[in-house]
Amino acid sequence: MKFATHFLAAALGLALAAPLPALAQQSPAPAKMQFIVADASSSGTYKEMLGQVKGVCNSDDYDIVEADVKGGATDNLAALLANKVSAAFLHSDVIYFYGRTEPKYHDYKTLVALYPEDIHIVALRSSGIKAGGYAGTGIGAKVVEFTTMTDLAGYKVGAAGGGVITARILSGEGEGHFDVVQYNSGADVLAALGKNEIQAAVFVGGAPLTNVAALSADAYKLLSINEAAATRLSGVYRRTTINYVNLHSDNVPTLAPMATIVTRKYTVAKFVAPQRRFRECFYAGLTELQETPGNHPKWQLVNPDDHGVWEWYEFLGSPALAK
Repeated sequence: MKFATHFLAAALGLALAAPLPALAQQSPAPAKMQFIVADASSSGTYKEMLGQVKGVCNSDDYDIVEADVKGGATDNLAALLANKVSAAFLHSDVIYFYGRTEPKYHDYKTLVALYPEDIHIVALRSSGIKAGGYAGTGIGAKVVEFTTMTDLAGYKVGAAGGGVITARILSGEGEGHFDVVQYNSGADVLAALGKNEIQAAVFVGGAPLTNVAALSADAYKLLSINEAAATRLSGVYRRTTINYVNLHSDNVPTLAPMATIVTRKYTVAKFVAPQRRFRECFYAGLTELQETPGNHPKWQLVNPDDHGVWEWYEFLGSPALAK
């Protein structure tokens, strides 16, 4: 009996001394694929639409990340050039403007084309400017009326953000021949217009723009862009019309660049992969984006067969992903 007791104790001691089996090593979770996008805009439209894309495309292994960029289209493009982001929202005339003289901008391509961003040229209903009259006395002088863009020749036109680029193109290549005055925000532009510091304001964005829709027809009006200017700028803009009931304006002829998400050309596979994933998911989810109640109305104007006006990004070896 005593022998049995000693044997049991010895066996138990050996068992306790035996090394425990190694715990199974868990493999670390694969790194989540990220795609960083600059979406700053004065109207907030880019931010809203990117948020809706994230709702469709973000998943356990893929994240579209909103970059901390302030301002508008030019700031988004600057962040892309500085390699702070993978892609940037902008209206297509911004990159066109710089690409005319600097070849490096042609290294950046259209990842997806969105919708036309209408050019709004806003002026006071009455300019308050008098011209003509007898021998400089002012007798018989008449108030200057602005109806079309070309009426602004020699006057001042204000803009902010990417709208400054648009205004410069309209004044130069569009032969509007007005002086472009840059402001920090759209609110500053409207304030300057109300004080007669400028004679018109340029805003760019999908109609209806909130700030323009809030204006009164008693004080403000929209100016058209004439056919001759539209023809000169046909390689940059598309013809369109805008309507604002509040300004008693119906079918005002204007032009539109394309809202575009631009990215750089990568050659390393791990950087190309998030680009492919974005485009693939964007077009696969487009119908859902268009049909989801509460989503931005501009989704209805996104055409998957429309590559926009800036250079299209072709993925090498994968024509199916080039749409």
